[in-house]
Amino acid sequence: MKMGAEPKDRVYEDIKDNVKLVKVLNDYLDDYNMSCPKEMKLVFFLDAIQHVSRIARMVRQPRGNALLVGVGGTGKQSLTRLACHMAGYTCIQIELTRGYNYDSFHEDLKLLYESAGVEGNNTVFLFTDTQIVVEEFLEDINNILNSGEISNLFPPEEFEAVINAVRPKAKEAGVSESDRDGIYDHFISRVRDNLHIVLCMSPVGDAFRSRCRMFPSIVNCCTIDWFTQWPTEALLSVSNEFFADVDIGVTDEVKESLSVFCEVIHTSVSNMSDRFFAELRRNVYTTPTSYLELINLYLSMLNDKRKQLCASRDRVANGLKKLLETNDLVASMEVELTALGPELKKKSEDTDILMVKLEKDQIEADKVRAVVSEEEAIAKEKADETEAIAEDAQRDLDEALPLLHAANKALDALDKSDIAEVRVFANPPEMVMTVMEAVCILLGNKTDWASAKSLLGDTQFLSRLVNYDKDNIPDKLLRNLKKYIDNPKFCS
Repeated sequence: MKMGAEPKDRVYEDIKDNVKLVKVLNDYLDDYNMSCPKEMKLVFFLDAIQHVSRIARMVRQPRGNALLVGVGGTGKQSLTRLACHMAGYTCIQIELTRGYNYDSFHEDLKLLYESAGVEGNNTVFLFTDTQIVVEEFLEDINNILNSGEISNLFPPEEFEAVINAVRPKAKEAGVSESDRDGIYDHFISRVRDNLHIVLCMSPVGDAFRSRCRMFPSIVNCCTIDWFTQWPTEALLSVSNEFFADVDIGVTDEVKESLSVFCEVIHTSVSNMSDRFFAELRRNVYTTPTSYLELINLYLSMLNDKRKQLCASRDRVANGLKKLLETNDLVASMEVELTALGPELKKKSEDTDILMVKLEKDQIEADKVRAVVSEEEAIAKEKADETEAIAEDAQRDLDEALPLLHAANKALDALDKSDIAEVRVFANPPEMVMTVMEAVCILLGNKTDWASAKSLLGDTQFLSRLVNYDKDNIPDKLLRNLKKYIDNPKFCS
């Protein structure tokens, strides 16, 4: 009884030290979990030890095959995988996919035959009743168990490849290279020696009984191992194993009581199922899977309740912490407020004084506002008057501009001959005299005819008129010119 011992060193003997056996099985289980991606968790109570030992012995026997009978969840597949790992055999199981049919099953069987018959690998084919898509699957398995041969499994091309691959091994066994039938028989013999079939069936319903009648090799060529309900010792071992790694926060005695409680619940349900069948003839199955689900349900509820309690505890702790922080803050603020009392009182007195001063300033401001309002009204009135004057001035300007343009145009039309013609007058006409008087006023001369004639004789007379600064005429001259401006004949 040693892990990893060579096949020749493995002796079939009675085991007396169960503790050491459990340790060896756990070592094999750890090694299996390290080499396989999907971890497998097992509890080795007495029934499990016996079953894994039987399966290991059955697959190691020459042309040994096994039929494991029991309801779902009793550990048939898990123990088979562990037994294969202990024996160093390859465990192969088909994978059902959408569209998996009889042809797909034949393709998987070809791989099994090549592994066992051509390569000579010790192979275990694990097949369950849930993988039976069509009953023809069992017919092929029945043929393998009975004779090892499936008719028409290999097409001609693949059959020839198998013959060529097995020919060297057949030659070593003393088969002639030209004896194709002998080579094929040797191939089938190697398949039967190296391929071990483990069937996992459920006895529930009529299907199992019917299949055993239709395919007798399932019973005749297999060693049957019945997986019955777990005993009390197994139930307690499993629950103790589950609760061992869980921090429940209680003593070991409470954990043991929980294990017993789970076992009592499962046993009472099983007993009630038997009573239900006795009275109503209807089966209700309580499998080990139901027991594991019960334990997982308890652990899940325990975890949820623990999270709720932790959340409530954290909320209370946070609230208490905030209250304590608030009390400390209020206490410090009270100390600061007490220290600031005299200063606040002084600030209050200063504020009262400032309010009195502000009331006085408000009265003065109201007076100033009244004066400003009156001045604003006067300024608005002046602005209105100014605007009216500006409008009158604009109207006068609009009227004067055409006259100015006409005068400029007339001035531009004058020449020396026109000036000479006016100058020869001894007694000029009234309007000529009126015009010349206005010109003399503008140019700063006397308003008699002699001064006018002297002005007309000036060679720069026209230039002085053209370049006269019309925009800056003194007010005195404007007052002197008013009588001419008001003369309707002068302005017509």
